[in-house]
Amino acid sequence: MDSNYYARLDSVQEQHWWYAARRTILECVLQRVIEQGVPEGKLYDLGCGVGANLPVLEKFGPTIGIDVAPEAIDFCRRRGRTNVALANLNLLQGIADNSGSVAMLADVVEHLDDELPCLQAAHRALAPGGALVVTVPAYMFLWGPSDVINHHKRRYTAARLRQLIEPLFEIEHLTYFNTLLFGLVAAGRFGEILLRRRGDDMAKLPPAFVNSVLESIFRVEASVVPRRHLPFGVSLLCVARKR
Repeated sequence: MDSNYYARLDSVQEQHWWYAARRTILECVLQRVIEQGVPEGKLYDLGCGVGANLPVLEKFGPTIGIDVAPEAIDFCRRRGRTNVALANLNLLQGIADNSGSVAMLADVVEHLDDELPCLQAAHRALAPGGALVVTVPAYMFLWGPSDVINHHKRRYTAARLRQLIEPLFEIEHLTYFNTLLFGLVAAGRFGEILLRRRGDDMAKLPPAFVNSVLESIFRVEASVVPRRHLPFGVSLLCVARKR
């Protein structure tokens, strides 16, 4: 992402409805993963950005955030975080083999020219039985200015995400999510295109009432996403294991 976009994300990620509700969903997903058993090791937030998801992982064990962008790591350190490191996500230099219990890639691989090296590096870093948690944006027909401003390379279907992950990991759970707001988000995406808007709504807070309502609706899915397969949604979630 552009360096000035990190500053804007840092200012909104704790309160913005999408990020806040997604953290709740990720926490519920991680809780189920931990209950099902993981090997001892660290939790890695790969592509941690400005560190908004680190508190979620830290509830379950020692956590390290890793990002390729110096600007992102700087924002984390300004917040007093010392458990972050700068590294190439395709190499994860400095991360020991078989040292992770969980590796999370939360809306990361869609930024990469080739997802495979990053998934291979995550596989190497995880201990046998370790869990991979991946989220990505869904459906190329939802492509819009916000994908461009976030430097996305693509959006995914469940079949495509399975095709990527299955050769390396054993997939346990694969589902769409952000289903309840799908129609509203889709209408917003098409509106961005028709009105030639910048697509930077994710980097600014909507009015407080609207923000609260959207977060409450999205958060409802937290009890469903870890256990059920939703047939469509704005995003995809995959939980997989290193064999």
